[in-house]
Amino acid sequence: MSTTTSTVTGRPARKVLLVGDSSMVDASPALTAMFAATGADVAMAAGPGFGLTRIGISDQDSTFRTDYPRLLREERPDLVVMSVGFWDMHFVEQHGVLAYARVVDEAARLLTARGAKLLILSMPTGGQFPERVPDGAFEAVAAMHPGTVFYLDHEGALRGPAGDHPVAYRAPDGSTVHLRKADGWHFCPDGAERIAAEVDRLGTIHGLTVPAPDGWQQGPWRRSVHYDDPACRS
Repeated sequence: MSTTTSTVTGRPARKVLLVGDSSMVDASPALTAMFAATGADVAMAAGPGFGLTRIGISDQDSTFRTDYPRLLREERPDLVVMSVGFWDMHFVEQHGVLAYARVVDEAARLLTARGAKLLILSMPTGGQFPERVPDGAFEAVAAMHPGTVFYLDHEGALRGPAGDHPVAYRAPDGSTVHLRKADGWHFCPDGAERIAAEVDRLGTIHGLTVPAPDGWQQGPWRRSVHYDDPACRS
């Protein structure tokens, strides 16, 4: 599992801002519960179809250049967690990963302009873009801003016992582990929990947060409307 190697110390996050597309929307209930268990306040500002280069499949330009400065003024986070990439694949295919890295770097500079740290999550494995080309840009930008921007490749956390990336699988105790929705992309509670656990692990290593005490993994967040999907209940 690839991450940046620089380590920082300092006061753990007290205010966390979540930004990105629907992958962050689905991960947000678990991330919110995990960060809340550490004592942090969490603001969620992700939405379906959000990309750094366009909105959904439209030709509408991304709004991050106005959204991110406003969110920083309103929320004053000391840690931002971002999950994007899917809606930027068209840009990457047309212009290349280096051009995309320049856009990611612009977003990173905006999100860290007031002193916040930034953790960029890898593009989720699965769906129609299994190659996850945008991850190269995320990792490169993290390397450009050591101690400020961090990259987390959570691909391994979403694997099943066979080494693949299943929607669900049967655990040894007979229970069903629901990782993804039927599209093989969006998260069910078990998948969101694994993402949050990886953020907890990496955030602790780099001093961005403190270890979340056990207990957050269960609770009302698992019944969020975001998981009202047959694949999360079968």
